[in-house]
Amino acid sequence: MANNPKVEFIVALDIGTTKVLCLVADYDDEGNLRIVGVGQESCNGLNKGVISEIDATVNSIRKAKDQARAMTNCKFTSVTTGIAGNHIQSYNGNAAISILNDEVTEEDKEQVISSASDISIPADQEILHRIPQYYTIDGQMGIKEPLGMAGKRLEANVHIITCSTTAKKNLTKCIENSFLDVDEFVLQPVASSYSVLTPEEKSLGVCLVDIGGGTTDIAIFTDGDIKHTAVIPVAGQNVTNDIRIGLCTSLDASETIKEKYGSLILDSIEEDIIIPVPSVSDKPDTEVKKSVLTHIIKCRIDEIFSEIQKEINSSGWASKIRAGIVFTGGGSKISGLDSHAEQSFSMSARIGSPKPIPGITNFNGQTRFSTAVGLLLYREEQLKEMPHRQRSDNPILISLNKFWDKLAKYFQKEL
Repeated sequence: MANNPKVEFIVALDIGTTKVLCLVADYDDEGNLRIVGVGQESCNGLNKGVISEIDATVNSIRKAKDQARAMTNCKFTSVTTGIAGNHIQSYNGNAAISILNDEVTEEDKEQVISSASDISIPADQEILHRIPQYYTIDGQMGIKEPLGMAGKRLEANVHIITCSTTAKKNLTKCIENSFLDVDEFVLQPVASSYSVLTPEEKSLGVCLVDIGGGTTDIAIFTDGDIKHTAVIPVAGQNVTNDIRIGLCTSLDASETIKEKYGSLILDSIEEDIIIPVPSVSDKPDTEVKKSVLTHIIKCRIDEIFSEIQKEINSSGWASKIRAGIVFTGGGSKISGLDSHAEQSFSMSARIGSPKPIPGITNFNGQTRFSTAVGLLLYREEQLKEMPHRQRSDNPILISLNKFWDKLAKYFQKEL
């Protein structure tokens, strides 16, 4: 049997602007992860990825949770959940320390990561992730895992992701009011990267774009590490609303029309296809050519692409994105989006579906499950590393590390 952490279930809770997904996984006899429970419920309690109505969000979480529990017959009590929104910010930090016993230990790694993360952030923000990019020992750069290596000086470059303290508290309140605890918060594009990107893409350089309902989340990877993260407050819900206004129909009808007829590339035959449009009153339903719908969708997608391009250019990593762009999330299912992206960005593009996990359902091609599946895979990896992660993420030890680091710097100045 594979060496897996001794946990009975891993539960992922993806709380999005338009839906809540709850996935439950356990391990089969071979020690492989498998899906045993799925719950999904529409949600209207968020705006641009941030809680706007607690009761509505709690109601959706409870329904999704109950559906998943009914499949597993297990009353799980804790979840790993995603977080997004335009309150997300990212920074890069670095620090160096002296290696105490001439050989790098876990404590040395924890101390240098903590020191590199000791940066000035806004008072209303808190650190969500501290992701080591690479280490340097005595001038030797590009070290991925320094544990056990000999040296005198250890340096770390760390990607730091922060979130709004208020947004996180409101999300926590919704989950706790649903009678669940939070194991960990994970930035949604970080989670999605676990389910849709290949190691080769991360190594070559890739831009992951997760188009959700309320936000478009971006993560840039090169040399196997995450280098840049960003959130754009324009996404699939904006496309649906444009259709609602442009075709004078309901929001539900607009979503159906987008899913059934939405496209960015038309041939001469498709242009004249007639699409029925439900009326919002007692007047007769209307009709519209598919070319009109395509124009409405293309205008908003071009705006999203323009914002993505600005983010890529400002990141400083544009020249390193050799593997192109990978789109995922529910908003990426518009036909022709990958082809249109290749023309717009002048680089390769593909639609990323969640990696296959055995179980009761097949998520192949279902991009709206990318974050939820990624949360499962992320949590599985963290559990395997839990013995030293528990030490490094312990807030008391983090504070102690910062205290000793400042004390050491003080005496260095005095000497």
